Amino acid sequence: MTKHKVVDMERKKDRARRYTGYHCKLSDGRQVNAWVSSDELDLEFHGVDLKTVCKLAVERAAESALASGEVIASRALLVEVEQREESGRR
Repeated sequence: MTKHKVVDMERKKDRARRYTGYHCKLSDGRQVNAWVSSDELDLEFHGVDLKTVCKLAVERAAESALASGEVIASRALLVEVEQREESGRR
């Protein structure tokens, strides 16, 4: 799996699809939007670090997802980031 370097991130929303996330610029000049469902953030993952989730989603994304210009963070990634945050608080 290739790791893609994110060099800049700008907060973004897609109200029509109920997504929130970041517009990410990569070190190779490509740009991609990373999204998380607003419903998951509001109901189950309230307070999770959205920027970290989006950055990891882009860094771990397949080339085909980057080529489409859009990455949607998986539920597993949300759980992973939430667990990292909880273990860091202890």
